[in-house]
Amino acid sequence: MKGVDMPDIDLGEATDWDEGDTHGRIKLVQNRVYPTSPKKDVLISSPVSIELSVNTNFSTSQEAAKIYFTTHHGSSKKIIAILDSDGNLHIAGRVITDQKNLSY
Repeated sequence: MKGVDMPDIDLGEATDWDEGDTHGRIKLVQNRVYPTSPKKDVLISSPVSIELSVNTNFSTSQEAAKIYFTTHHGSSKKIIAILDSDGNLHIAGRVITDQKNLSY
């Protein structure tokens, strides 16, 4: 319904980690690009603060859409990568090549 705040969708407990929120969630959050806009970003979050945020800015087409990958480092939230609709991937930090084992 237009203009009605939707509650978070709680996906249930995702970890037995004993700090912070242990549940996965989908929720609407204030738009990062236009903080006074009534439009919201769609945020998918998991325990230990790994988040995927889809920017829903003022554009009526998809050319300005972005996906933000964020995490927490200590008590501060950091953007680690941005993927824009042109396919450009902006990465904070450095790219480490020749990794042999990327399994969990």
